[in-house]
Amino acid sequence: MVDSNPYGFALPLFEEQFELLERETKPIILVNTFDALEPEALKAIDKYNLIGIGPLIPSAFLDGKDPSDKSFRGDHFQKSEDSSYIEWLNSRPEGSVVYVSFGSISVLSKPQMEEIAKGLLDSGRPFLWVIREKEESNGQDKEAEKEEEKLSCREELEELGKIVPWCSQVEVLSSPSLGCFVTHCGWNSSLESLVSGVPVVAFPQWTDQGTNAKLIEDTWKIGVRVTPNDEGIVVGEELKRCLELVMGSGEIGEELRRNAKKWKGLAREAVSEGGSSDRNLKAFLDQIE
Repeated sequence: MVDSNPYGFALPLFEEQFELLERETKPIILVNTFDALEPEALKAIDKYNLIGIGPLIPSAFLDGKDPSDKSFRGDHFQKSEDSSYIEWLNSRPEGSVVYVSFGSISVLSKPQMEEIAKGLLDSGRPFLWVIREKEESNGQDKEAEKEEEKLSCREELEELGKIVPWCSQVEVLSSPSLGCFVTHCGWNSSLESLVSGVPVVAFPQWTDQGTNAKLIEDTWKIGVRVTPNDEGIVVGEELKRCLELVMGSGEIGEELRRNAKKWKGLAREAVSEGGSSDRNLKAFLDQIE
Protein backbone atom coordinates (compact mmCIF):
# COMPACT_ATOMS: atom_id res chain seq x y z
CA MET A 1 0.00 0.00 0.00
CA VAL A 2 1.21 3.51 -0.86
CA ASP A 3 0.23 6.41 1.40
CA SER A 4 -2.22 8.70 -0.42
CA ASN A 5 -0.01 11.65 0.56
CA PRO A 6 3.49 10.36 1.40
CA TYR A 7 4.94 13.88 1.20
CA GLY A 8 2.60 15.64 3.61
CA PHE A 9 5.41 16.14 6.12
CA ALA A 10 7.20 18.63 3.85
CA LEU A 11 4.82 21.62 3.91
CA PRO A 12 5.32 22.51 7.62
CA LEU A 13 9.09 22.38 7.10
CA PHE A 14 8.89 24.81 4.19
CA GLU A 15 6.63 27.15 6.16
CA GLU A 16 9.04 27.16 9.10
CA GLN A 17 11.99 28.04 6.86
CA PHE A 18 10.20 31.02 5.33
CA GLU A 19 9.04 32.25 8.73
CA LEU A 20 12.65 32.26 9.94
CA LEU A 21 13.78 34.22 6.87
CA GLU A 22 11.08 36.85 7.42
CA ARG A 23 12.63 37.74 10.79
CA GLU A 24 15.71 39.25 9.11
CA THR A 25 16.24 42.13 6.71
CA LYS A 26 17.89 41.06 3.46
CA PRO A 27 19.18 37.75 4.87
CA ILE A 28 22.13 36.09 3.16
CA ILE A 29 21.27 32.65 1.78
CA LEU A 30 24.02 30.39 0.47
CA VAL A 31 22.61 28.45 -2.47
CA ASN A 32 23.74 25.16 -3.98
CA THR A 33 23.97 26.49 -7.53
CA PHE A 34 26.36 28.64 -9.55
CA ASP A 35 26.08 31.96 -11.34
CA ALA A 36 26.20 30.65 -14.92
CA LEU A 37 23.54 28.02 -14.21
CA GLU A 38 20.81 30.25 -12.73
CA PRO A 39 21.69 33.93 -13.19
CA GLU A 40 18.06 35.11 -13.18
CA ALA A 41 16.97 32.98 -10.21
CA LEU A 42 19.79 34.27 -8.02
CA LYS A 43 18.54 37.83 -8.57
CA ALA A 44 14.81 37.09 -8.54
CA ILE A 45 13.95 37.88 -4.89
CA ASP A 46 14.95 41.41 -3.88
CA LYS A 47 14.47 40.86 -0.15
CA TYR A 48 16.96 37.96 -0.04
CA ASN A 49 20.67 38.06 -0.86
CA LEU A 50 21.09 34.77 -2.72
CA ILE A 51 24.71 33.69 -3.18
CA GLY A 52 25.65 30.75 -5.41
CA ILE A 53 28.44 28.63 -3.92
CA GLY A 54 27.84 25.32 -5.72
CA PRO A 55 27.79 22.77 -7.01
CA LEU A 56 28.38 21.11 -3.64
CA ILE A 57 29.75 17.78 -4.82
CA PRO A 58 32.52 15.63 -3.27
CA SER A 59 35.88 16.89 -4.50
CA ALA A 60 36.94 13.58 -6.07
CA PHE A 61 34.12 13.92 -8.62
CA LEU A 62 34.31 17.68 -9.11
CA ASP A 63 37.70 19.41 -8.99
CA GLY A 64 39.86 16.41 -8.04
CA LYS A 65 41.72 18.36 -5.35
CA ASP A 66 40.97 15.73 -2.72
CA PRO A 67 40.80 12.23 -4.28
CA SER A 68 39.78 10.75 -0.91
CA ASP A 69 36.62 12.92 -0.75
CA LYS A 70 34.21 10.55 -2.48
CA SER A 71 30.97 10.69 -0.52
CA PHE A 72 28.45 12.93 1.15
CA ARG A 73 28.57 12.59 4.91
CA GLY A 74 25.12 11.00 5.01
CA ASP A 75 26.36 8.21 2.74
CA HIS A 76 28.35 6.73 5.62
CA PHE A 77 25.09 5.73 7.32
CA GLN A 78 23.73 3.99 4.22
CA LYS A 79 26.79 2.64 2.49
CA SER A 80 26.42 -0.94 1.38
CA GLU A 81 29.21 -3.42 1.76
CA ASP A 82 28.31 -4.68 -1.71
CA SER A 83 30.23 -2.69 -4.30
CA SER A 84 29.73 -5.24 -7.08
CA TYR A 85 27.69 -2.67 -9.00
CA ILE A 86 30.92 -0.69 -9.60
CA GLU A 87 32.62 -3.76 -11.05
CA TRP A 88 29.52 -4.38 -13.15
CA LEU A 89 29.55 -0.79 -14.43
CA ASN A 90 33.24 -1.00 -15.26
CA SER A 91 32.56 -4.07 -17.41
CA ARG A 92 30.01 -2.26 -19.62
CA PRO A 93 30.88 -0.34 -22.82
CA GLU A 94 31.33 3.42 -22.64
CA GLY A 95 28.08 5.39 -22.63
CA SER A 96 25.90 2.26 -22.70
CA VAL A 97 24.27 2.07 -19.24
CA VAL A 98 20.97 3.59 -18.11
CA TYR A 99 21.00 4.59 -14.43
CA VAL A 100 17.56 4.71 -12.77
CA SER A 101 17.00 6.25 -9.34
CA PHE A 102 14.17 8.21 -7.74
CA GLY A 103 15.99 9.42 -4.65
CA SER A 104 15.47 8.62 -1.00
CA ILE A 105 11.92 9.98 -0.56
CA SER A 106 9.84 9.55 -3.73
CA VAL A 107 7.39 6.64 -3.59
CA LEU A 108 6.26 5.06 -6.86
CA SER A 109 3.17 2.89 -7.21
CA LYS A 110 3.43 -0.77 -8.18
CA PRO A 111 1.81 -0.13 -11.62
CA GLN A 112 4.36 2.63 -12.29
CA MET A 113 7.25 0.37 -11.29
CA GLU A 114 5.97 -2.32 -13.65
CA GLU A 115 5.85 0.18 -16.53
CA ILE A 116 9.41 1.33 -15.82
CA ALA A 117 10.50 -2.31 -15.88
CA LYS A 118 8.72 -2.81 -19.21
CA GLY A 119 10.37 0.27 -20.72
CA LEU A 120 13.83 -0.84 -19.61
CA LEU A 121 13.35 -4.34 -21.00
CA ASP A 122 11.98 -3.04 -24.31
CA SER A 123 14.91 -0.64 -24.69
CA GLY A 124 17.32 -3.56 -24.52
CA ARG A 125 20.01 -1.43 -22.88
CA PRO A 126 21.96 -2.45 -19.76
CA PHE A 127 20.76 -0.60 -16.69
CA LEU A 128 21.49 -0.03 -13.01
CA TRP A 129 18.23 0.48 -11.11
CA VAL A 130 18.07 1.54 -7.47
CA ILE A 131 14.99 0.08 -5.77
CA ARG A 132 15.04 1.00 -2.10
CA GLU A 133 14.21 -1.66 0.44
CA LYS A 134 11.10 -0.75 2.40
CA GLU A 135 11.16 -0.51 6.16
CA GLU A 136 10.62 -3.94 7.62
CA SER A 137 7.13 -4.76 8.80
CA ASN A 138 6.38 -6.53 12.04
CA GLY A 139 4.88 -9.99 12.28
CA GLN A 140 3.82 -12.35 9.53
CA ASP A 141 2.96 -9.66 6.97
CA LYS A 142 6.61 -9.04 6.09
CA GLU A 143 7.05 -11.84 3.54
CA ALA A 144 3.59 -11.28 2.06
CA GLU A 145 4.35 -7.59 1.49
CA LYS A 146 7.69 -8.43 -0.13
CA GLU A 147 6.01 -10.87 -2.50
CA GLU A 148 3.27 -8.35 -3.33
CA GLU A 149 5.79 -5.64 -4.21
CA LYS A 150 8.05 -7.92 -6.26
CA LEU A 151 8.18 -6.97 -9.93
CA SER A 152 6.54 -9.54 -12.20
CA CYS A 153 9.53 -9.56 -14.58
CA ARG A 154 12.33 -9.43 -11.99
CA GLU A 155 14.20 -12.40 -13.46
CA GLU A 156 14.20 -10.90 -16.97
CA LEU A 157 15.38 -7.57 -15.57
CA GLU A 158 18.32 -9.15 -13.79
CA GLU A 159 19.44 -10.80 -17.03
CA LEU A 160 19.70 -7.42 -18.76
CA GLY A 161 20.75 -5.14 -15.91
CA LYS A 162 21.41 -4.88 -12.20
CA ILE A 163 19.06 -3.93 -9.35
CA VAL A 164 20.51 -2.62 -6.09
CA PRO A 165 18.97 -1.19 -2.88
CA TRP A 166 21.53 1.62 -2.67
CA CYS A 167 24.57 2.98 -4.48
CA SER A 168 26.98 5.90 -4.35
CA GLN A 169 25.24 8.09 -6.90
CA VAL A 170 28.10 10.46 -7.69
CA GLU A 171 30.41 7.50 -8.18
CA VAL A 172 27.94 5.84 -10.54
CA LEU A 173 27.37 9.03 -12.54
CA SER A 174 31.12 9.47 -12.90
CA SER A 175 31.52 6.06 -14.54
CA PRO A 176 32.47 6.21 -18.25
CA SER A 177 29.87 3.50 -18.91
CA LEU A 178 26.96 5.82 -17.98
CA GLY A 179 24.92 7.03 -20.92
CA CYS A 180 21.72 8.31 -19.31
CA PHE A 181 20.19 9.09 -15.90
CA VAL A 182 16.46 8.44 -15.39
CA THR A 183 15.80 10.70 -12.41
CA HIS A 184 13.01 12.21 -10.31
CA CYS A 185 14.83 15.56 -10.79
CA GLY A 186 15.52 16.33 -7.16
CA TRP A 187 17.90 19.29 -7.02
CA ASN A 188 20.89 17.29 -5.80
CA SER A 189 20.40 14.62 -8.45
CA SER A 190 19.98 17.27 -11.14
CA LEU A 191 23.25 18.95 -10.14
CA GLU A 192 25.08 15.63 -9.89
CA SER A 193 24.07 14.64 -13.42
CA LEU A 194 25.11 18.05 -14.70
CA VAL A 195 28.52 17.95 -12.96
CA SER A 196 29.09 14.45 -14.36
CA GLY A 197 28.07 15.39 -17.89
CA VAL A 198 25.36 12.71 -18.06
CA PRO A 199 22.20 13.41 -20.14
CA VAL A 200 18.84 12.93 -18.43
CA VAL A 201 15.40 11.43 -18.82
CA ALA A 202 13.42 13.71 -16.49
CA PHE A 203 10.76 11.86 -14.48
CA PRO A 204 9.56 14.43 -11.87
CA GLN A 205 7.30 13.49 -8.95
CA TRP A 206 6.57 16.47 -6.65
CA THR A 207 7.62 19.87 -5.17
CA ASP A 208 10.45 21.52 -7.14
CA GLN A 209 11.01 18.53 -9.41
CA GLY A 210 8.68 19.74 -12.15
CA THR A 211 10.54 23.06 -12.27
CA ASN A 212 13.89 21.26 -12.32
CA ALA A 213 12.66 19.03 -15.15
CA LYS A 214 11.72 22.11 -17.18
CA LEU A 215 15.19 23.59 -16.63
CA ILE A 216 16.76 20.29 -17.70
CA GLU A 217 14.74 20.09 -20.90
CA ASP A 218 14.16 23.71 -21.96
CA THR A 219 16.92 25.83 -20.39
CA TRP A 220 20.01 23.69 -19.95
CA LYS A 221 18.92 21.31 -22.74
CA ILE A 222 20.57 18.23 -21.26
CA GLY A 223 17.56 15.91 -21.27
CA VAL A 224 13.99 15.09 -22.25
CA ARG A 225 10.93 14.87 -20.02
CA VAL A 226 8.53 11.94 -19.90
CA THR A 227 4.82 12.50 -20.55
CA PRO A 228 2.38 10.59 -18.29
CA ASN A 229 -0.89 9.18 -19.61
CA ASP A 230 -4.34 10.31 -18.45
CA GLU A 231 -4.01 8.18 -15.30
CA GLY A 232 -0.72 9.84 -14.39
CA ILE A 233 1.34 6.77 -15.30
CA VAL A 234 4.41 6.94 -17.53
CA VAL A 235 3.99 3.82 -19.65
CA GLY A 236 6.87 1.64 -20.76
CA GLU A 237 6.60 2.73 -24.38
CA GLU A 238 7.04 6.39 -23.35
CA LEU A 239 10.11 5.61 -21.25
CA LYS A 240 11.60 3.64 -24.13
CA ARG A 241 10.94 6.58 -26.49
CA CYS A 242 12.77 8.98 -24.19
CA LEU A 243 15.69 6.60 -23.70
CA GLU A 244 16.10 6.26 -27.46
CA LEU A 245 16.09 10.05 -27.89
CA VAL A 246 18.72 10.57 -25.20
CA MET A 247 21.01 7.63 -25.98
CA GLY A 248 20.46 7.27 -29.69
CA SER A 249 22.74 8.45 -32.48
CA GLY A 250 20.25 11.00 -33.81
CA GLU A 251 20.56 14.78 -33.78
CA ILE A 252 18.70 15.17 -30.47
CA GLY A 253 20.95 12.73 -28.63
CA GLU A 254 24.07 14.35 -30.05
CA GLU A 255 22.91 17.80 -28.95
CA LEU A 256 22.06 16.60 -25.43
CA ARG A 257 25.50 15.05 -25.03
CA ARG A 258 27.20 18.22 -26.27
CA ASN A 259 25.23 20.35 -23.84
CA ALA A 260 25.89 17.96 -20.95
CA LYS A 261 29.61 18.17 -21.66
CA LYS A 262 29.42 21.98 -21.78
CA TRP A 263 27.66 22.26 -18.41
CA LYS A 264 30.09 19.80 -16.87
CA GLY A 265 32.91 22.18 -17.80
CA LEU A 266 31.07 25.26 -16.52
CA ALA A 267 30.26 23.58 -13.19
CA ARG A 268 33.88 22.69 -12.59
CA GLU A 269 34.97 26.15 -13.65
CA ALA A 270 32.65 27.72 -11.05
CA VAL A 271 34.34 25.96 -8.11
CA SER A 272 37.89 26.23 -9.40
CA GLU A 273 40.30 28.89 -8.08
CA GLY A 274 38.90 32.27 -9.14
CA GLY A 275 35.60 30.79 -10.36
CA SER A 276 32.27 32.41 -9.48
CA SER A 277 31.41 30.11 -6.56
CA ASP A 278 34.96 30.28 -5.24
CA ARG A 279 34.85 34.10 -5.29
CA ASN A 280 31.35 34.23 -3.77
CA LEU A 281 32.27 32.01 -0.85
CA LYS A 282 35.47 33.91 -0.12
CA ALA A 283 33.59 37.23 -0.20
CA PHE A 284 31.00 35.86 2.23
CA LEU A 285 33.69 34.64 4.64
CA ASP A 286 35.43 38.01 4.47
CA GLN A 287 32.12 39.71 5.28
CA ILE A 288 31.44 37.71 8.46
CA GLU A 289 34.98 37.87 9.87
